[in-house]
Amino acid sequence: MEKSLSKDIRNLYTKSILWTVVTTILTVIAFVIIITFLQREMLPANHAEIAAMEASTEMKENTSKYLNEKQFLSKQNTLQKKGVYLSEFSMDGEMISGFERFDSLFNDKSIPELVNTTINSNGYYHKIFPITSHGEIKGIWVYSYQLNPTFSNEYYRYMMIGMIFLIFLSPIIYFIIFSRLYINKLYNKIRTPLEELMAASHKISQKDLDFDLKYDSKNEIGQLTRSFRQMQGELKKSLYENWKKDSEWAVMMSSLSHDLKTPITLIGMCSETLASDQTLSEEQKMSVEIIARNIIKANRLLDNMNIAGRIRNPTAMKDETTLVNLISEIEYDFKSIIEEKSITYSYESTADSNITVPYLKMSRILQNIFSNAVQYTPKGGEIMFTIEQTNNHLLLAIENSGAGIKKENWENIFRKHYREDPSRPNHGNSGLGLYITKQLIESLGGTISVTNPLKLNGIRFELVLPL
Repeated sequence: MEKSLSKDIRNLYTKSILWTVVTTILTVIAFVIIITFLQREMLPANHAEIAAMEASTEMKENTSKYLNEKQFLSKQNTLQKKGVYLSEFSMDGEMISGFERFDSLFNDKSIPELVNTTINSNGYYHKIFPITSHGEIKGIWVYSYQLNPTFSNEYYRYMMIGMIFLIFLSPIIYFIIFSRLYINKLYNKIRTPLEELMAASHKISQKDLDFDLKYDSKNEIGQLTRSFRQMQGELKKSLYENWKKDSEWAVMMSSLSHDLKTPITLIGMCSETLASDQTLSEEQKMSVEIIARNIIKANRLLDNMNIAGRIRNPTAMKDETTLVNLISEIEYDFKSIIEEKSITYSYESTADSNITVPYLKMSRILQNIFSNAVQYTPKGGEIMFTIEQTNNHLLLAIENSGAGIKKENWENIFRKHYREDPSRPNHGNSGLGLYITKQLIESLGGTISVTNPLKLNGIRFELVLPL
């Protein structure tokens, strides 16, 4: 299979037709031989009658010979093979030698009147000839037979119809057989490259370009394979360039945030010093508070820049921890704020305690969703956090009481820098928290969505992660 699949298919049908013709001719020849053999072996319906007549003539001419018991039994066996049953009776109708089924043949019959005649009894014809010795009749020989051919005419007719039917049907049968045979051979030739291409397509869909296509031929599949190799090379080149840009972008963001940390830290130290000065006027103290509050805001922005850089960095560290330990750590971080706002917090989990998760990504994800829940839950409100495990996924859900989010904004809240109500105080938020959370979850192969809460009256976030 080096030139063209179309040519291979034409060859397939040519070979199928050729072998169909050859095998059909051989089948016809075989059937002709079988029919000739059957015709030769098939005797006429009166073959037993002819054998009886020939035997009676021969035995009449050699009566003295067949009066010998041994010779008579030998003749009896020979005729039986031809369908003729030879019996010997006395003139009073008593069987001397023969077959039990004909024992009562001459009951209530006058034998002298039946000599040299043929009678029909019990489905058999019986030819009756006298046994004459020295001019005296010693008894009678009876030749019993039936008028049946070796093969009945009905069976022979059915066999002929069946053979003729098979002769006309055989080309179709042979063509189907040979076509299937050559199609299987062709399929076996192209199966390997097709499986390679299917596996390569699957790997590309999984963003895995590390595969090798070994098939190389001049046919259409070979051309397709070479196109795949070319596409693989271009995708690798493009992907590596993107990785390089992402890495450079991540390094730049990390460097920029690091460089900004130092002056912001110095400003913060100075603001703390100013805040402790008792000689400041109320207006000056207010200015110092504004500076301190914006320093906190700037630090949060720098933290978000670092996280965003790590998201786009393909070489980010993949450290792991157990989900149980991570949740305990997050709960401890928010414990003081929850208590300060008198929030009722509950946690339930049906997940395996030994499940491990990427620490850096999952820590940031949980910090963001907990931060939103605590921030937008009013004092005296309630937060419910649940984890459910199925065979292949984890469902992490957090819902809180409060005003919630308008349904038309459910998709928008994951956009970069989006805030549902711009007039609401942002408490130092940059609008990147949920955006970063969504990016991190998708990098883990999961999803995040907003739904109506099941028990409370605020909002519910659902995170689905593959195991």
